[in-house]
Amino acid sequence: MCRVVGYLGRPLLLDSVLFATDSSLARQTYSPRMMATFLNLAGFGMAAWDDRSERPEEPFVYKVTSLPVFDRNLKCLAEKVAARCVIAHVRGVTYSEHEVLSQTNLHPFRFPGVKVTLAHNGHLREFARMRYDLVGHVHPSFVRHIEGTTDSEWIYALLLSQLEDPFGSPEADEIADAAVRSLRIIREIRHKHEIGTSSPVNLFITTGTCLVATRFSFDYGWYPEGDTMLETDLPYVSLWYTLGEEYRERDGEWQMGTSDRPRSLLIASEPLTTDTSRWLEAPEYSILSASLVDGNVEATISDLDP
Repeated sequence: MCRVVGYLGRPLLLDSVLFATDSSLARQTYSPRMMATFLNLAGFGMAAWDDRSERPEEPFVYKVTSLPVFDRNLKCLAEKVAARCVIAHVRGVTYSEHEVLSQTNLHPFRFPGVKVTLAHNGHLREFARMRYDLVGHVHPSFVRHIEGTTDSEWIYALLLSQLEDPFGSPEADEIADAAVRSLRIIREIRHKHEIGTSSPVNLFITTGTCLVATRFSFDYGWYPEGDTMLETDLPYVSLWYTLGEEYRERDGEWQMGTSDRPRSLLIASEPLTTDTSRWLEAPEYSILSASLVDGNVEATISDLDP
């Protein structure tokens, strides 16, 4: 269903993750290596923070319902912009007359005046049954900002509402705590409605100076008889990362350089290279938190049990 890339560290040319590699995000729209039965053709979105731009605390945001692989404007921008932080997302949806392809449904989500940005890889099954139970847990100002039809935007609004100051600049640990509380609320509402079908919730959350990612699924592996989503859910809940000095091309191969003090972190739904030797798979039910401190990336990974 969707593919996501998150980056934090030394300024990185966007082309390096969007187009240049042999399993780049653009390529994953039509040829995801770890999700062979599903494509991601429902649009592209990105938020990128560039220290050399005007108001560097604000990201450059680009969203289109077309495919990035055919987007010449995006390709030109990717060859010029080097970002210290980026979240990029290609959206995949199942065929249905009820699905809406629009800019309001594209990730990542960022409400006006808020510094926290979120992208989601996954879906909450039977979301229509639980949507309005979430209203009581979401600040009214954020409910008014929800424009699209996705469960992901509701998750974003719910997470913001768990922050002590949703309009501030929360650190990675506070964002991680808010993510855990949000998942706990969703679990309680699912239990109330007796929803027990597998529902992945891989979240990518950032402020531009920290990055938090979850690998999580409610009721993993439980599907109704004859469910058509089984073949797509099982592989796409994956999460990979690579941490080191700098992500660049060496002797024709893209890889992360080793370093005692990491300065760059890449997190992705699946590795951006066919050679996965420099990538690590995040454990199931884990949360990865990283912060950019004095030019170095300080990262931790821990169990996630909301």
